[in-house]
Amino acid sequence: MSLRPAIPAPLPRLSRLSGKLLKGERRVNGKRRWRFKLPRSLSITREGKWYIGVLLIIGVAAINTGNNLLYLVVACLLSLIIISGIMSEATLKGIKVQRRLPPFLFKGESSRVSLKISNSKRLFPSYSFNVTEIDGPSAAAYVLKLGPGESAAIHAEYAFHKRGVHKFTGLRVSTRFPFGLFKKGKEELAGDEVLILPSINTGKPPLSGRQPHSAGARTLSGKGAGGGLYGLREYTLADDARHIHWKSAARSERLLLKEFEKEANEVVVVVFENRGPAGEPFEDLVDEAASTVNAYMEKGFSVGLRTIESEIPPAPGRVQLLMLLRELALISPVPGHGGPSIKVVSL
Repeated sequence: MSLRPAIPAPLPRLSRLSGKLLKGERRVNGKRRWRFKLPRSLSITREGKWYIGVLLIIGVAAINTGNNLLYLVVACLLSLIIISGIMSEATLKGIKVQRRLPPFLFKGESSRVSLKISNSKRLFPSYSFNVTEIDGPSAAAYVLKLGPGESAAIHAEYAFHKRGVHKFTGLRVSTRFPFGLFKKGKEELAGDEVLILPSINTGKPPLSGRQPHSAGARTLSGKGAGGGLYGLREYTLADDARHIHWKSAARSERLLLKEFEKEANEVVVVVFENRGPAGEPFEDLVDEAASTVNAYMEKGFSVGLRTIESEIPPAPGRVQLLMLLRELALISPVPGHGGPSIKVVSL
Protein backbone atom coordinates (compact mmCIF):
# COMPACT_ATOMS: atom_id res chain seq x y z
CA MET A 1 0.00 0.00 0.00
CA SER A 2 1.56 3.24 -1.12
CA LEU A 3 0.97 6.44 0.78
CA ARG A 4 0.85 9.73 -1.13
CA PRO A 5 1.08 13.16 0.48
CA ALA A 6 -2.31 14.83 0.51
CA ILE A 7 -2.33 18.21 -1.26
CA PRO A 8 -5.30 20.36 -0.15
CA ALA A 9 -7.00 21.87 -3.18
CA PRO A 10 -8.23 25.46 -2.66
CA LEU A 11 -11.62 24.66 -4.20
CA PRO A 12 -13.79 26.43 -1.57
CA ARG A 13 -11.85 29.66 -1.94
CA LEU A 14 -11.88 29.45 -5.72
CA SER A 15 -15.62 28.78 -5.78
CA ARG A 16 -16.31 31.79 -3.53
CA LEU A 17 -14.13 34.02 -5.70
CA SER A 18 -15.74 32.82 -8.92
CA GLY A 19 -19.17 33.34 -7.36
CA LYS A 20 -18.33 36.96 -6.68
CA LEU A 21 -16.98 37.61 -10.16
CA LEU A 22 -19.44 35.60 -12.26
CA LYS A 23 -22.98 36.62 -11.40
CA GLY A 24 -24.55 34.46 -14.10
CA GLU A 25 -27.85 35.19 -15.77
CA ARG A 26 -29.96 38.06 -14.49
CA ARG A 27 -33.26 39.49 -15.63
CA VAL A 28 -33.69 43.26 -15.44
CA ASN A 29 -37.21 44.49 -16.34
CA GLY A 30 -37.76 41.45 -18.53
CA LYS A 31 -34.38 41.63 -20.27
CA ARG A 32 -31.83 38.82 -19.97
CA ARG A 33 -28.32 39.91 -19.09
CA TRP A 34 -25.08 38.01 -18.48
CA ARG A 35 -22.70 39.95 -16.32
CA PHE A 36 -19.05 39.57 -15.40
CA LYS A 37 -18.76 41.68 -12.29
CA LEU A 38 -15.60 42.95 -10.65
CA PRO A 39 -15.67 44.33 -7.10
CA ARG A 40 -14.80 47.81 -8.37
CA SER A 41 -15.20 49.66 -11.64
CA LEU A 42 -12.53 52.13 -12.74
CA SER A 43 -12.43 54.68 -15.53
CA ILE A 44 -10.03 57.50 -16.38
CA THR A 45 -11.40 61.04 -16.41
CA ARG A 46 -10.36 63.70 -18.91
CA GLU A 47 -8.05 65.25 -16.34
CA GLY A 48 -6.58 61.82 -15.65
CA LYS A 49 -5.76 61.30 -19.32
CA TRP A 50 -3.88 64.59 -19.42
CA TYR A 51 -2.09 63.64 -16.22
CA ILE A 52 -1.00 60.25 -17.59
CA GLY A 53 0.08 61.92 -20.87
CA VAL A 54 2.33 64.37 -19.01
CA LEU A 55 3.65 61.51 -16.87
CA LEU A 56 4.64 59.52 -19.97
CA ILE A 57 6.37 62.51 -21.55
CA ILE A 58 8.42 63.19 -18.42
CA GLY A 59 9.16 59.47 -18.07
CA VAL A 60 10.52 59.25 -21.65
CA ALA A 61 12.60 62.40 -21.04
CA ALA A 62 14.01 60.89 -17.82
CA ILE A 63 15.05 57.66 -19.62
CA ASN A 64 16.67 59.52 -22.52
CA THR A 65 18.59 62.04 -20.41
CA GLY A 66 19.25 60.00 -17.28
CA ASN A 67 18.49 63.10 -15.20
CA ASN A 68 17.88 62.14 -11.56
CA LEU A 69 15.60 65.14 -11.04
CA LEU A 70 13.26 63.90 -13.77
CA TYR A 71 13.25 60.43 -12.19
CA LEU A 72 12.25 62.06 -8.90
CA VAL A 73 9.38 63.93 -10.60
CA VAL A 74 8.15 60.71 -12.24
CA ALA A 75 8.24 58.93 -8.87
CA CYS A 76 6.17 61.72 -7.27
CA LEU A 77 3.59 61.59 -10.07
CA LEU A 78 3.30 57.80 -9.77
CA SER A 79 2.91 58.06 -6.02
CA LEU A 80 -0.07 60.41 -6.49
CA ILE A 81 -1.79 57.70 -8.55
CA ILE A 82 -1.23 55.17 -5.75
CA ILE A 83 -2.48 57.63 -3.13
CA SER A 84 -5.56 58.32 -5.28
CA GLY A 85 -6.39 54.61 -5.41
CA ILE A 86 -5.99 54.17 -1.66
CA MET A 87 -8.12 57.21 -0.74
CA SER A 88 -10.89 56.43 -3.22
CA GLU A 89 -11.08 52.87 -1.90
CA ALA A 90 -11.31 54.23 1.66
CA THR A 91 -14.23 56.41 0.53
CA LEU A 92 -16.22 53.57 -1.07
CA LYS A 93 -15.58 50.95 1.58
CA GLY A 94 -18.36 50.57 4.14
CA ILE A 95 -20.96 52.64 2.26
CA LYS A 96 -24.45 51.10 2.35
CA VAL A 97 -27.45 52.52 0.50
CA GLN A 98 -31.18 51.79 0.91
CA ARG A 99 -34.20 53.21 -0.93
CA ARG A 100 -37.39 54.51 0.64
CA LEU A 101 -39.90 54.23 -2.19
CA PRO A 102 -43.47 55.57 -2.09
CA PRO A 103 -46.37 53.17 -2.83
CA PHE A 104 -46.64 54.53 -6.38
CA LEU A 105 -45.28 57.13 -8.78
CA PHE A 106 -46.75 58.79 -11.86
CA LYS A 107 -45.48 58.33 -15.38
CA GLY A 108 -43.77 61.35 -16.87
CA GLU A 109 -43.55 63.27 -13.58
CA SER A 110 -40.39 63.97 -11.64
CA SER A 111 -40.65 62.60 -8.10
CA ARG A 112 -38.34 62.78 -5.10
CA VAL A 113 -37.23 59.47 -3.62
CA SER A 114 -35.33 59.27 -0.33
CA LEU A 115 -32.06 57.32 -0.17
CA LYS A 116 -30.67 56.29 3.22
CA ILE A 117 -26.86 56.27 3.01
CA SER A 118 -24.81 54.82 5.88
CA ASN A 119 -21.08 54.72 6.57
CA SER A 120 -20.29 51.56 8.55
CA LYS A 121 -16.58 52.38 9.01
CA ARG A 122 -15.48 53.06 12.56
CA LEU A 123 -12.58 55.47 11.98
CA PHE A 124 -12.54 57.00 8.51
CA PRO A 125 -15.11 59.29 6.87
CA SER A 126 -16.15 59.15 3.21
CA TYR A 127 -15.83 62.20 0.98
CA SER A 128 -17.42 63.40 -2.26
CA PHE A 129 -19.32 60.47 -3.78
CA ASN A 130 -22.43 60.03 -5.96
CA VAL A 131 -25.26 57.50 -5.75
CA THR A 132 -27.20 56.52 -8.90
CA GLU A 133 -29.45 53.68 -10.02
CA ILE A 134 -27.92 50.84 -12.06
CA ASP A 135 -31.03 50.31 -14.20
CA GLY A 136 -33.26 53.19 -13.23
CA PRO A 137 -33.99 56.72 -14.43
CA SER A 138 -32.68 58.87 -11.61
CA ALA A 139 -30.47 61.87 -11.08
CA ALA A 140 -27.32 61.48 -9.01
CA ALA A 141 -27.53 62.06 -5.27
CA TYR A 142 -24.32 63.77 -4.09
CA VAL A 143 -22.78 63.46 -0.64
CA LEU A 144 -19.93 65.79 0.32
CA LYS A 145 -18.93 64.13 3.59
CA LEU A 146 -20.26 61.25 5.68
CA GLY A 147 -18.53 60.65 8.98
CA PRO A 148 -17.75 57.23 10.48
CA GLY A 149 -20.88 55.53 11.81
CA GLU A 150 -23.12 58.27 10.42
CA SER A 151 -26.24 58.01 8.22
CA ALA A 152 -27.88 60.58 5.98
CA ALA A 153 -31.12 60.82 4.00
CA ILE A 154 -30.54 62.23 0.52
CA HIS A 155 -33.31 63.00 -2.00
CA ALA A 156 -32.90 62.04 -5.65
CA GLU A 157 -35.11 62.95 -8.61
CA TYR A 158 -36.74 59.95 -10.33
CA ALA A 159 -38.64 60.15 -13.64
CA PHE A 160 -40.26 57.20 -15.43
CA HIS A 161 -41.58 57.11 -18.99
CA LYS A 162 -43.33 53.72 -18.89
CA ARG A 163 -46.28 52.65 -16.76
CA GLY A 164 -46.44 49.36 -14.89
CA VAL A 165 -44.26 47.71 -12.29
CA HIS A 166 -40.65 48.90 -12.43
CA LYS A 167 -38.09 46.60 -10.81
CA PHE A 168 -34.81 47.96 -9.45
CA THR A 169 -31.69 45.83 -9.30
CA GLY A 170 -29.21 47.94 -7.37
CA LEU A 171 -27.44 51.24 -6.79
CA ARG A 172 -24.03 52.42 -7.95
CA VAL A 173 -21.75 54.40 -5.63
CA SER A 174 -18.97 56.25 -7.44
CA THR A 175 -16.35 58.83 -6.55
CA ARG A 176 -13.60 60.92 -8.17
CA PHE A 177 -12.03 61.68 -4.83
CA PRO A 178 -9.36 62.91 -4.12
CA PHE A 179 -7.74 64.35 -7.27
CA GLY A 180 -10.37 63.75 -9.95
CA LEU A 181 -8.00 61.63 -12.07
CA PHE A 182 -10.03 58.41 -11.91
CA LYS A 183 -13.66 57.51 -11.32
CA LYS A 184 -14.04 54.46 -9.12
CA GLY A 185 -17.34 52.82 -8.35
CA LYS A 186 -19.05 49.85 -6.75
CA GLU A 187 -22.54 48.35 -6.91
CA GLU A 188 -24.91 47.82 -4.00
CA LEU A 189 -27.58 45.21 -4.78
CA ALA A 190 -31.03 46.40 -3.70
CA GLY A 191 -33.97 44.69 -5.36
CA ASP A 192 -37.10 46.82 -4.97
CA GLU A 193 -40.10 47.53 -7.16
CA VAL A 194 -42.57 50.39 -7.52
CA LEU A 195 -45.86 50.80 -9.39
CA ILE A 196 -45.84 53.50 -12.08
CA LEU A 197 -49.35 54.88 -12.63
CA PRO A 198 -50.44 56.37 -15.98
CA SER A 199 -50.11 60.09 -16.49
CA ILE A 200 -53.16 62.15 -15.50
CA ASN A 201 -51.78 65.28 -17.19
CA THR A 202 -52.14 64.68 -20.92
CA GLY A 203 -51.71 68.35 -21.88
CA LYS A 204 -55.33 68.83 -23.07
CA PRO A 205 -58.66 69.31 -21.26
CA PRO A 206 -59.42 65.87 -19.76
CA LEU A 207 -63.19 66.10 -20.40
CA SER A 208 -62.89 67.45 -23.93
CA GLY A 209 -65.14 65.19 -26.00
CA ARG A 210 -65.66 62.88 -23.02
CA GLN A 211 -69.09 63.97 -21.79
CA PRO A 212 -71.21 61.04 -20.57
CA HIS A 213 -73.78 59.46 -22.86
CA SER A 214 -77.16 59.25 -21.13
CA ALA A 215 -80.70 58.45 -22.12
CA GLY A 216 -81.99 61.58 -20.39
CA ALA A 217 -80.60 63.19 -17.30
CA ARG A 218 -82.87 64.44 -14.56
CA THR A 219 -81.86 67.34 -12.36
CA LEU A 220 -82.06 68.10 -8.69
CA SER A 221 -82.84 71.45 -7.13
CA GLY A 222 -79.45 72.97 -6.48
CA LYS A 223 -76.25 73.99 -8.15
CA GLY A 224 -73.91 71.51 -9.71
CA ALA A 225 -72.14 70.44 -12.89
CA GLY A 226 -75.24 69.60 -14.90
CA GLY A 227 -76.47 70.96 -18.20
CA GLY A 228 -79.61 72.89 -17.17
CA LEU A 229 -79.54 76.58 -16.24
CA TYR A 230 -80.02 77.14 -12.51
CA GLY A 231 -79.64 80.93 -12.30
CA LEU A 232 -77.41 83.96 -12.79
CA ARG A 233 -75.01 85.72 -10.47
CA GLU A 234 -72.31 88.37 -10.59
CA TYR A 235 -69.12 87.34 -12.43
CA THR A 236 -65.83 87.30 -10.49
CA LEU A 237 -62.25 86.93 -11.68
CA ALA A 238 -62.11 83.40 -10.27
CA ASP A 239 -64.94 82.20 -12.56
CA ASP A 240 -64.68 80.62 -15.99
CA ALA A 241 -65.30 83.25 -18.69
CA ARG A 242 -66.90 80.62 -20.94
CA HIS A 243 -70.00 80.59 -18.69
CA ILE A 244 -70.76 84.32 -18.94
CA HIS A 245 -74.38 85.01 -19.98
CA TRP A 246 -73.69 87.55 -22.72
CA LYS A 247 -77.31 88.39 -23.50
CA SER A 248 -78.01 89.55 -19.94
CA ALA A 249 -74.65 91.32 -19.87
CA ALA A 250 -75.61 93.31 -23.00
CA ARG A 251 -78.95 94.39 -21.49
CA SER A 252 -77.79 95.26 -17.97
CA GLU A 253 -74.17 96.24 -18.78
CA ARG A 254 -73.02 93.87 -16.04
CA LEU A 255 -71.15 90.58 -16.38
CA LEU A 256 -73.42 87.77 -15.18
CA LEU A 257 -72.35 84.15 -14.81
CA LYS A 258 -74.54 81.13 -15.57
CA GLU A 259 -75.01 78.59 -12.77
CA PHE A 260 -76.09 75.09 -13.75
CA GLU A 261 -78.38 72.60 -12.08
CA LYS A 262 -77.07 69.57 -10.33
CA GLU A 263 -77.69 66.33 -12.19
CA ALA A 264 -79.63 63.63 -10.41
CA ASN A 265 -77.25 61.01 -11.73
CA GLU A 266 -73.56 61.60 -11.03
CA VAL A 267 -72.42 58.04 -11.67
CA VAL A 268 -70.31 57.38 -14.76
CA VAL A 269 -68.42 54.41 -16.13
CA VAL A 270 -65.35 54.84 -18.33
CA VAL A 271 -65.50 52.11 -20.96
CA PHE A 272 -62.04 51.30 -22.31
CA GLU A 273 -61.98 48.95 -25.28
CA ASN A 274 -58.38 47.82 -24.91
CA ARG A 275 -58.01 46.17 -28.30
CA GLY A 276 -55.23 46.48 -30.81
CA PRO A 277 -51.45 46.20 -30.83
CA ALA A 278 -49.21 47.61 -28.15
CA GLY A 279 -47.49 50.86 -29.00
CA GLU A 280 -47.56 54.60 -28.54
CA PRO A 281 -51.23 55.08 -29.64
CA PHE A 282 -52.38 52.54 -27.07
CA GLU A 283 -50.27 54.14 -24.33
CA ASP A 284 -51.64 57.60 -25.19
CA LEU A 285 -55.17 56.26 -24.84
CA VAL A 286 -54.33 54.71 -21.45
CA ASP A 287 -53.14 58.14 -20.26
CA GLU A 288 -56.31 59.73 -21.63
CA ALA A 289 -58.46 57.20 -19.77
CA ALA A 290 -56.57 57.92 -16.54
CA SER A 291 -57.02 61.69 -17.03
CA THR A 292 -60.75 61.22 -17.66
CA VAL A 293 -61.17 59.12 -14.51
CA ASN A 294 -59.28 61.69 -12.44
CA ALA A 295 -61.28 64.62 -13.87
CA TYR A 296 -64.66 63.07 -13.02
CA MET A 297 -63.41 62.13 -9.56
CA GLU A 298 -62.41 65.73 -8.92
CA LYS A 299 -65.95 66.85 -9.88
CA GLY A 300 -67.41 64.52 -7.24
CA PHE A 301 -68.67 61.76 -9.54
CA SER A 302 -68.79 58.10 -8.68
CA VAL A 303 -66.61 56.54 -11.36
CA GLY A 304 -66.23 52.96 -12.54
CA LEU A 305 -64.08 51.30 -15.18
CA ARG A 306 -65.01 48.63 -17.71
CA THR A 307 -62.51 46.89 -19.94
CA ILE A 308 -62.72 43.82 -22.13
CA GLU A 309 -61.37 41.59 -19.36
CA SER A 310 -62.59 43.19 -16.13
CA GLU A 311 -64.98 45.67 -14.55
CA ILE A 312 -64.73 47.85 -11.43
CA PRO A 313 -68.11 49.11 -10.07
CA PRO A 314 -68.55 52.89 -9.66
CA ALA A 315 -67.65 54.44 -6.33
CA PRO A 316 -66.39 57.82 -5.09
CA GLY A 317 -63.28 58.67 -3.13
CA ARG A 318 -59.50 58.49 -3.28
CA VAL A 319 -59.37 54.73 -2.66
CA GLN A 320 -61.51 54.16 -5.74
CA LEU A 321 -59.32 56.51 -7.79
CA LEU A 322 -56.17 54.62 -6.86
CA MET A 323 -57.88 51.31 -7.66
CA LEU A 324 -58.84 52.56 -11.14
CA LEU A 325 -55.39 54.00 -11.84
CA ARG A 326 -53.77 50.77 -10.71
CA GLU A 327 -55.98 48.81 -13.11
CA LEU A 328 -54.95 51.14 -15.94
CA ALA A 329 -51.28 50.89 -14.93
CA LEU A 330 -51.33 47.10 -15.38
CA ILE A 331 -53.65 46.90 -18.39
CA SER A 332 -52.40 45.33 -21.61
CA PRO A 333 -53.87 45.28 -25.14
CA VAL A 334 -56.08 42.36 -26.12
CA PRO A 335 -55.70 40.98 -29.65
CA GLY A 336 -58.73 41.60 -31.81
CA HIS A 337 -60.21 43.53 -34.70
CA GLY A 338 -60.30 47.28 -34.45
CA GLY A 339 -58.31 49.69 -32.35
CA PRO A 340 -58.67 50.87 -28.75
CA SER A 341 -61.34 53.39 -27.85
CA ILE A 342 -62.77 55.23 -24.84
CA LYS A 343 -66.29 56.37 -24.04
CA VAL A 344 -68.03 57.57 -20.88
CA VAL A 345 -71.46 56.17 -19.96
CA SER A 346 -73.77 57.77 -17.38
CA LEU A 347 -75.74 55.31 -15.26
